[in-house]
Amino acid sequence: MPEAQTIAAQQACMEPLQLAGLMIMENGGEIYRVEETVTRMGTAFGLSEIESFAVPSGLFISYRLSDGSTASSVKRVRRGSTNLTRVDEVNSVSREIEAGTLTMAQACERLRQIRDQRFPTALLPLAAGLCAGGFSLMFGGGLPEALAAFLLGTLVQAVTPLMARFHMHDMATILLGSMLTTLLPMIAQKLWPALLAEAVIAGALMPLLPGLAMTNAVQDTLRGDMVAGTSHGLQAILTAGLIAGGALVSAALFRALFGG
Repeated sequence: MPEAQTIAAQQACMEPLQLAGLMIMENGGEIYRVEETVTRMGTAFGLSEIESFAVPSGLFISYRLSDGSTASSVKRVRRGSTNLTRVDEVNSVSREIEAGTLTMAQACERLRQIRDQRFPTALLPLAAGLCAGGFSLMFGGGLPEALAAFLLGTLVQAVTPLMARFHMHDMATILLGSMLTTLLPMIAQKLWPALLAEAVIAGALMPLLPGLAMTNAVQDTLRGDMVAGTSHGLQAILTAGLIAGGALVSAALFRALFGG
């Protein structure tokens, strides 16, 4: 890709760098991937002394302009829902930029299209239900337990957008979900003693677990990024604690209502 020739052109390179970095971070990408993508794109655009520093709550980018001054940017990161498809598409744009098949303007337009793209969410409850049902079978349940876990997983995922409309935090959704997935199977077992409530509960709780946060915490820590690793690790621990707390509250409520 030809080197940027004017100060204005060099300054305009900041937008695609910001878009790429923010979209990776806001959709579940790793911190190292953000920094590497921004640096590679900046180098491909012909920028010098390109630096990027990312933490879970912010993205910092700077590079040297041809007149000797420095262009810098600070962006606040507000995490959205996990969407690894969007992360993959941003990575594809980055690779095309490095290969020289996309100009800066074309890359910026592609990244805006990815940012504005709306992915279908109607199938998310079904996917969560299938995941819960499958794990229920893995934990020793049969077809009735898998069906019950499927219904619970679907219900919890379907309630999540409704809670978001009332501006309730993700943590509140996780707490409510863990309470429902514990209390309802125990009540169902009271009505139908043959139901293995433990398998239903274990399967229905699995989609709530912070697998991505823990994976990112381990990867960031092993790569030496202690700030990001600690942040993601604490997020995973807090989420797991809320799940366990919700399950304990439901168990105590069940004992108070039905005894035993």
